[in-house]
Amino acid sequence: MPGNTAVYVDMLFLINFVMDFVVLWAAARLAQLRISYWRLGLAATLGSLYSVLVLLPAFKSMSRMEIKFIVSLGMVVIAYYPLPWKKFGQAVLYFYLVAFTMGGAVLGFMYFSSSSSLISNLPLHYLWLAVALVTAAVLGKYGIAYIKKNLLQDLLKVPVEICIQGKTFKVTGLVDTGNQLVDPLTRKPVVIVEYAVLKPYLPLELQNIIDADGEVDLARLTEIVPSEGSNLSLRLIPFTTIGKRHGMLVGFRPDKITVFIGDQQLSKTDVVIGIYNRRLSPQGSYRALLHPDLIQAAAN
Repeated sequence: MPGNTAVYVDMLFLINFVMDFVVLWAAARLAQLRISYWRLGLAATLGSLYSVLVLLPAFKSMSRMEIKFIVSLGMVVIAYYPLPWKKFGQAVLYFYLVAFTMGGAVLGFMYFSSSSSLISNLPLHYLWLAVALVTAAVLGKYGIAYIKKNLLQDLLKVPVEICIQGKTFKVTGLVDTGNQLVDPLTRKPVVIVEYAVLKPYLPLELQNIIDADGEVDLARLTEIVPSEGSNLSLRLIPFTTIGKRHGMLVGFRPDKITVFIGDQQLSKTDVVIGIYNRRLSPQGSYRALLHPDLIQAAAN
């Protein structure tokens, strides 16, 4: 009849199947879940069937928001089951993150390309399907690397206050789960701090033995006599994970280190500072690497 819109059920099913499949795949990548393609296909089939059913007059009531949410939960369960509750929640959040990002990309593309005669001559459903698929593919392939590099690092950066011989200064530290360095003698955790930050607070004798390459003159280190008023007890800390296979950090015990985590602060005296004569972050976004035991102590 004139004025009616024709809907091709097979095309609608196919488009929704492809989009749901890619959304589920990208969400699994972001949540770092094991991917089973046949289960993704089964979950995408559920989503596609639902998108067709809600167009039928007999199933019009199924278009309510709560029904849509239940169907999406069912898709996540089919695609990733079994999952712990925490991982399940993450999967649902990533599912909606990818879906909303795809939708935003499609709307933005349609808005900015509306004046293009070349694009306007192409079938609309092919256009937004292509934009949505590219968006989800980029999220799935590169999203986890971005999250690890930027978002997670920002969450793990904390303010640190260091007191050395009565002098206090602040620095931004990164909680490094790979930092398992401990003092060989006392087994105390080691906080790695850039030499450039520590230099104004170190005895002149110690500054003189740390050359521009970050190497330690061990012979001269043993000859250091602490100046009057200095109570720094130096020690050597072997390491294999910071820019070289085998090396030594010069370490000492500060008066106190205070780590600020949210509205909490944790002060520790039984820690060792390791002096590192290079930049820890190319961008300078943090100047110290914190031992994870310090954060665990704050959590407890």
